[in-house]
Amino acid sequence: MNETNENTDTEVPPGAAETSPARGTRRRTHLGHKVAHHIETLQRRSNEDVAGAVRTMAILRRAATAHPGTVPDVWVDTIELVPADAYDRRRDEPSAAELAAHHAVTLFAMHRQGRVKHAHAPGVAPGRAFARLARKRGESEGDKGVRRRFDAMVTAPTAEESVRHLRGLVQLLRAEDLGLDYGLLAEDLADLWSVSNQDRARLRWARQYSGLPPSSADSAEDGDAAITTNTSNDSNPTSEESA
Repeated sequence: MNETNENTDTEVPPGAAETSPARGTRRRTHLGHKVAHHIETLQRRSNEDVAGAVRTMAILRRAATAHPGTVPDVWVDTIELVPADAYDRRRDEPSAAELAAHHAVTLFAMHRQGRVKHAHAPGVAPGRAFARLARKRGESEGDKGVRRRFDAMVTAPTAEESVRHLRGLVQLLRAEDLGLDYGLLAEDLADLWSVSNQDRARLRWARQYSGLPPSSADSAEDGDAAITTNTSNDSNPTSEESA
């Protein structure tokens, strides 16, 4: 767990998204690429029972309720995935992107526990995953447990409250053996917890949950279209030890 990430310094709002991709694709942000790549490796190696991966997953699960940055053992798996342009050096509180990376990776570890082999499902957008969950549970108009949690998550006034509802949703996904794309989740959480971007994240998830066609910037959803990545400034975010 000694890997460091190559970062660049530019003044942009914490958690801000990259420029829009070509029509028909969703281009991952640097944050989404790093989180997805790291989690894909963790998932593959933990499924192969690689000792380092199994140990890392256990540590990540224990850190799931910790405040981002407070557990040194998971820095390389969470905070070090965040590009330097996605946090505010003038503040000592975690940025939206740091919160998103920590919670996406630790929730993945919780989701992956036990019999679930494919908690990370590339291309399955969060809103679509939660809609599938509601359908699989057979929820009716009078029984909207998933929808209530989903609405509470996206409208919560703080990231701490939001992630409590998200943790409950992930536990339900695990129980039903359903996965989602944790790279996309990290991107969406970074937007949701950024004042300037939260309305965009809510609209994106509303469309996903309702089954509406995505915008051109978000059209690579639900495994139906390609997701491109921007790796121009990325080093390999996963070390042998953390995998």
